[in-house]
Amino acid sequence: MNKKHLLAFAIAAIVSGCASNPHFATTEQSSGLGKGQVVTLEDNPFNLSGSALNVGDDMPSALLKDQAFGDHDTAKNSEHVRIYSIMPSIDTPVCDQQAHELSEFVETHPEPNIDFYAVSADTPFAQANFKKDAKITDKVTFLSDARSHDFGASTGTQIDALGLLTRTIIVVGKDSKVLHIQRVPELTTVPDLVKAVEIAQKAAS
Repeated sequence: MNKKHLLAFAIAAIVSGCASNPHFATTEQSSGLGKGQVVTLEDNPFNLSGSALNVGDDMPSALLKDQAFGDHDTAKNSEHVRIYSIMPSIDTPVCDQQAHELSEFVETHPEPNIDFYAVSADTPFAQANFKKDAKITDKVTFLSDARSHDFGASTGTQIDALGLLTRTIIVVGKDSKVLHIQRVPELTTVPDLVKAVEIAQKAAS
């Protein structure tokens, strides 16, 4: 099965699962990143690729595109702690839920010392349209890894056969040290945002 057919299968599997599971569970489970690791989609395994990222590492440099096609360097030190909520594709209901949960949390729990990012391999155009149609708050910045997949390769979040990012949440300190990683083992579950925010709050205080 070629990459195009695999991608179509993956998206169809997630969409078909929505009928029986309109709300996808939050999980506390976490698995490793990078080459040699596997993520499942309804028990179908997919290999990850790229360099393994671990807590305590320096956040590697990768240039992501924002909605204005400006560069966001993931290794650049910041005045704020950063939370990267990483998702495969905004065209799927699980990612839709993940994005809405992030947006709703940010709106109801203001965190002036934490920056919130949603990262996917969708184009900036697609992300902008989704953000507008889904009424995602401007307090969440969408970033695209569509052009070069540098982010997926440097963080080990790349799903090799699909060209998409695996569902993950990463907390990065002001000094660009990785403080927390949760990579869900099954793509039809969502990571624990509350736990990530708690870790970010401690680092931001």
